[in-house]
Amino acid sequence: MSTNVLSPSVTLTVLNPEKLLHGSEPRHRFDRAGGSIGSQGAWRLHDRGVRILPVHCEIGWHEGHFCIIDHSGKSFMNGSDTQLLSGTPVRLRHNDRLQMGHYQIAIHLGEDEEEPQPHTRRDPLSELGVDQQMCPLQVLGVPITDIAGSFQASMPEPVDELDPLAYLDRAAQARVDPAIVEIFGKEVQ
Repeated sequence: MSTNVLSPSVTLTVLNPEKLLHGSEPRHRFDRAGGSIGSQGAWRLHDRGVRILPVHCEIGWHEGHFCIIDHSGKSFMNGSDTQLLSGTPVRLRHNDRLQMGHYQIAIHLGEDEEEPQPHTRRDPLSELGVDQQMCPLQVLGVPITDIAGSFQASMPEPVDELDPLAYLDRAAQARVDPAIVEIFGKEVQ
């Protein structure tokens, strides 16, 4: 029997991550403490059209449910043409869809929900059950140690003529004035 107490959480995931700007995370999880969403929020979302306000909306826990409170007047739920009423809590349900600017955001309610895997639906290797950490040749059944061994055996020994540092050393030694060698000794050469 587990003694862990599960805490409710809501995970918001951007469904069109290709539109995210650098520095914006595709997913964020909120607990009962909630938090803000916006260009300056707890979950920072930036957009090219500057449609996302610094505090665009917030996620809160009201009357035993997660709610969204819009502060922009420019957020929509579940494909509706009607904007969310600014400042009014709207209850979130599992699989709701939120639109903020150009972002389509999925709502996932849960307590012990496993983190959604990023880009699995677009990743061609996911259909093969391939771990993202695997070398592509491992997918084909070639052990990684065999691959590394073949590269080590075929690497040529460095040749002085091809070594740029050795070439620069020889060039510097060729330019040393004999008078300097007399003053500093053979250390210079």
